[in-house]
This record gives sequence, C-alpha cells and structure tokens, in this order.
Amino acid sequence: MSALFLRTLSQGLQAFVPIAVALTWFRRTDAAVAAALWHGALLSVPATVAATWAFKRSTSQARDEAVFATLAFVIAVGFARMVWRRRLPRLWLATAAAVLILVRQTMEIGSVFTAAAFDMRSFDATAAILAASILALSVAWLWSELGRRLPEAEIGRATRICAVVFLVQVLVYAFHEASEARLLPFSEALHTATEPYGPDGIYGMHLSELLVALPVVAVIAMRARRSKPLAVIGFASLLAIGHVAGPGGLAASAKDLAPAADRPHVLFRETGKGPDFGMLSLVPVDSPEGERVSTGLSCERVSFGGSNGLCLRAERGLFGLFITYTALPLDAALKPRGTPTTLQGRPSRTRVSPDGRFGATTVFTLGDDYASSGFSTRTTLVDLTNGADLGDLEQFATWRNGERFSSRDFNFWGVTFGRDSNIFYASLRTAGSTYLVRGELASRKLTVLRENVECPSLSPDNRLIAFKKHVGPGPGGWRLAVLDVATMKEHLLPGETRSIDDQVEWLDDTHVLYSIPRRTTSIADVWIVSVDGDSPARVFLSQAESPIVVR
Repeated sequence: MSALFLRTLSQGLQAFVPIAVALTWFRRTDAAVAAALWHGALLSVPATVAATWAFKRSTSQARDEAVFATLAFVIAVGFARMVWRRRLPRLWLATAAAVLILVRQTMEIGSVFTAAAFDMRSFDATAAILAASILALSVAWLWSELGRRLPEAEIGRATRICAVVFLVQVLVYAFHEASEARLLPFSEALHTATEPYGPDGIYGMHLSELLVALPVVAVIAMRARRSKPLAVIGFASLLAIGHVAGPGGLAASAKDLAPAADRPHVLFRETGKGPDFGMLSLVPVDSPEGERVSTGLSCERVSFGGSNGLCLRAERGLFGLFITYTALPLDAALKPRGTPTTLQGRPSRTRVSPDGRFGATTVFTLGDDYASSGFSTRTTLVDLTNGADLGDLEQFATWRNGERFSSRDFNFWGVTFGRDSNIFYASLRTAGSTYLVRGELASRKLTVLRENVECPSLSPDNRLIAFKKHVGPGPGGWRLAVLDVATMKEHLLPGETRSIDDQVEWLDDTHVLYSIPRRTTSIADVWIVSVDGDSPARVFLSQAESPIVVR
C-alpha cells in the first residue's frame, strides 16, 4: 500500500503546493489576485466531485489527463510571463487557473478513493489515500504559514523555483499522457521511454517532492550566506515517511506441525474473532471439525502444492495505516523460505502448481487509466524452485480464433495449474467481457476458449473446471458452474444457488470447497457441495476461508 500512498501524496503535492505558493506570493503583491485564487480553491471542492464522476466514466482517461496537463502548463507559463513583466492577471483567470490546477489532480485522487472506499471496500487503501491527502494539505498549509514570515527576497526566489519545477513536471506529465493516449507520432516508443518519469514512474512519482524541497533548499542557502537563524528547520521532515515494520506474524507454532502435516489436510485462514484471526491453520481432511493446528503465520491468501507454498501477507507500517503486501514462500514444513517478494497491490488470489514448481499471485491495483472502476488486477507467475519472476500475464501473447488478440485493458486473474505445470487456465477481462484462457508457460502463449468464465479451478484429475458464472443482474449475480474440458459442456451446480464470489478448491474429483462471508461481520465459513449431485451445500469448516487441500 506504500505505492498507493506515495502516488496520492505526489498528486496532492502537485495540486496543493502550487496554489499555496501562489497565494503566498500574491498576498505580498496584490490582495485581489490572492482573493481570486482563494475563491478558485473553494470552487474546486464541488468541481472535484463533478470531475471525479466524469473522470471515472471517461473512456480515455489518458487523453483527459494530457489535455488538463497541457492547459495547466499553458496557464502557468502565462502567469509566469505576466509576473515577469509586472502585469497582474485578470481576476477571473486567476480563479479559473486555481480550479484547473487543483481539479486535474484531485479528480484522480477522488476516482481512486471512491474505488477503494466503495468498490473494493478496502480500509487499508482508503486510509492510505486519506493519510497522503492530509499530509499534502498539511505541507501546503505549512508553506503558506512560513511564507508569511519570510522576507520578500526569500519568498520570491522560492516562488520562482517552485514555478520552474511545476512547469517541468506538468510538461513531462502532458507529454507522457499524450503518448499513452496515442496522440503523438511514435507514441508507443515515446510512452515506454517516458514511463520512469510519468506519474507512476520510479522518478516521476517523486518529482512533486521537489516542489517543496528545492524552494526550502533555496531559502536555507540564502540564510546560510547571511548567517541568520534558520526559520524552516523541520519543514522538510514532513516529506519523509518512514516505514516501521509491524508485527511479523512469523512466530513458530505452539504445536508441532509434523503429525498434522504428514497426513492429507486442509490449509485455511482463520476468520474467527480472537488471537488466531488471520492466521494460517490446518485440519485433517477426514475430520474438518477436529482440532485445528496453527502455523503461527499471518496470511491474507495461501496456496500449497508439492513441497512449496505461497503466503500472501499484509505488513503494517507507520501507525498501522501504511500497508506493504508481500508474497512469502513456504517450505514443506510450512516455514518461511527465502526472501519475501513485494506485491504491487492488495492480494486477491494465489495458486501453486500441483508439483510445487510454479506459483501465481493476483493483486488489485489502483490508478490504471483504462480502469473505469478505478481498480484493476495484476497476475504474475513465479518459479518457486529458484524465485525467478516469470512475468505478468499481460506480457504473454494472447490468441483468439486463430488471430492475435490484444488490448490495453487486459486484466487476468484466477490462475489454476494442470498436473504438468506447463498448462494452466485463467480468467481474462477486456471491453466488459470475461473469457477463459488456456496458457502454455513454456511458449508464453494464451488461447481464448470461451466467454463468461471467472476464477477457474481445475479438478485433480484435470477433467473438469469449476468456475463462477455471471448470471446477473448486477455485479453480484454469480453461480457456481462446472465445465467439461474435453467437450466444453457446462452446467450449474444445483446444490448451491447463492451468489458465490470465490475461486473454489477441489476436495476431491466430485466436491468443491469455497468460502462465504457472514452478513455484517468479518467472519467467513468454508462450504462444500457436490459437482454432480443435487444435495444442498453445507458448512465444511466454520470461521475459515481460503481453503487449500494438501493431498
């Protein structure tokens, strides 16, 4: 979640700091312009609400961002020229400029915030966005307050430096987004070349910090030359967000795992209230309501195959608000092995191949401009024998009806592996439709098989694929179904008629397990149903989720 926090902080600084700097300057030179900027700041609040609504529904968000950034650059250049020539801008232009500079970033923050708070209902993501926004506002307010106390020469130099940094950043932003929207010649090459400097790039995300850091350095340098006390000590410290590792959750189990792990068992995540909440536990397959053995591992999602496992974890940072998600490899004894890998977003799914050689992780990410809902998925394959990253599924070649099939809005999730590990299946969503794809790891190839298949899960005999089928209406209208791999014939499971939002796990060749959350609580239960009978579903494991059968 640290990436989301930093991205939101960058957007907030781009929005708030230039306005704070401009207000500080015009309070010294022309109170009417300062008042016009303040009116623009107030108008930007309702404008942000409207712009967020429109931005989330836009079919070309990269184009919109490019247009707004270009307008901001033109206006900023115009303001700079007028100030240089000692001409004051028109008041209505100052108000419009403040609205534009603020809204071009706050609409993006609002879009991601609504996705986190209402679509994903993620407390961690929502808290990260709010904390970053509050921090950016605090930095802008502190600059405004300190600016009242600085001499005119110092505030003038700081203002000029901030203006130059803002112009450079907006120009790079406009160029990058224009190439992403395919508005420029050689857009593909230009977009790739400028990716590190774009809003999500390794350098671009931190350009906003220079809006504050360089003016502060300039003030410090001027005061150092005059040997005056430094009035801005501690200001730059607001930009440093240290990561404080939370509880590791890697304590050894109080009980010996060997007796329970040496027989067929079910791994699962505890959801009951108490000290074991979120912990990975196991029970024998033949006595699921028997005594549970805790591993002492805290996992959001878990999978296991052969002698390797994957535990997707959430590690809480500063004040418990800033979350880092990692994929932790496990050995045959369910002990951490190797170095955890940082994930790009909140864990959604994970699967390990039956032989334990390969693993797949799917996470939710926020901020992709093609994602109308505000969030999208990333699915990555990894070689568990040596830790090698095998790439994102979006990097694989996809084929449909004998022709290459490609789109910027591809989203993959729900990987399930065959017995030989080279073959796997997954879900693909693009242009509002969801497909089942068959993957070949060795050739890095995906083939579209059929439509309306989500979260596939291959049976132990590799004969059937259980999945959730969207039957509507609404986003929650899913039914469990089974597809015959050889004949491509499918049928709904008569024993389970509720809407199920989970990737099922096969208990054996005729029964599947899946979790269902209880209403108005964080507790979930694992249910079981037959794929070829009409017996009603029943609870298999109470207060549990993310079941994995280890045979």
